[in-house]
Amino acid sequence: MKKFSVFILLFTSILMSCNSDDDDPQSENPESTSKLIGKWGEISFSQQGEMMTITDCEKRSTIEFSAQSYTDIGYAPVNTDCQIDYQDTGTWKEDGDKLTLTYTDEGETIVEEAVFTIIDDILTIEYDDEGFKTEFGYKKL
Repeated sequence: MKKFSVFILLFTSILMSCNSDDDDPQSENPESTSKLIGKWGEISFSQQGEMMTITDCEKRSTIEFSAQSYTDIGYAPVNTDCQIDYQDTGTWKEDGDKLTLTYTDEGETIVEEAVFTIIDDILTIEYDDEGFKTEFGYKKL
């Protein structure tokens, strides 16, 4: 009987120590399930609602989100060459349709806030810098 009681106590302790929350990676990083995660290629650009023409070179620009960070690479034509114009790597946070990107540029921490939408495989990110609106369109790669 004593052995049976010890067995029941041990079994109960094991069951109570197992918690389904421990196995849930989302509880540690809710962004890990975000629709933003993945690599996106630039397909459009507008300023103040006016669609701008983008070159094949600029269409090489990408933004890639992982669970922990993001990398934004912009290409621009220079003479007859296509070169990287900028590359920002930092962290991101999603809150509903709000996107906050944080990165360092020349030793200064930059925080950019934007609104985003994803419809089908098209990501739109709209920045509003004191009334000056810039919008980027991306397609999931």
